[in-house]
Amino acid sequence: MARKKMILRIGNTNRRGFTLVEMLVVLAIIAMILGLSVPFTSGFGKGLRIKTAARAILFTLRVARSNAITHRENYAVIFDAESGEYWIEDNNGNVLEKKHRLPSSIRFEVKADEDKDPITFRNDKVVFYPTGVVGGHSGSITITGKRGLTKTISVIASTAKITID
Repeated sequence: MARKKMILRIGNTNRRGFTLVEMLVVLAIIAMILGLSVPFTSGFGKGLRIKTAARAILFTLRVARSNAITHRENYAVIFDAESGEYWIEDNNGNVLEKKHRLPSSIRFEVKADEDKDPITFRNDKVVFYPTGVVGGHSGSITITGKRGLTKTISVIASTAKITID
């Protein structure tokens, strides 16, 4: 019986992998691309927390207005500047949903003048009538973040238009 000889080939000429140099070149190119993109994306998250808080207040005001129109009774958004909370109450004083709290780094305050009232509505309350308009006068709610960024949510009494500045 003839024996077959096994030949051990150390240098395989049919390579399918990458060399270390090729991998280093690819990693260097990726590092350069990331290095160039960081300055453009570094400001992306700046102020995101205060923008989100302002939008949450705007949404709560819109929900109160919608409920006033739908249920044909007054709904109010109450602001407690001391605790940083706000909530919706119906005509009987019942809290609708739950109380919302501002993030810990955001406060109801005016940046330039901390003695100035950040909520310019009477009794820190925005009342929506069944017609959809705001009772009383136009006003605003000002919130300030830890870095000094400020957002003001304004409500026009006659039209109940709500905007963020």
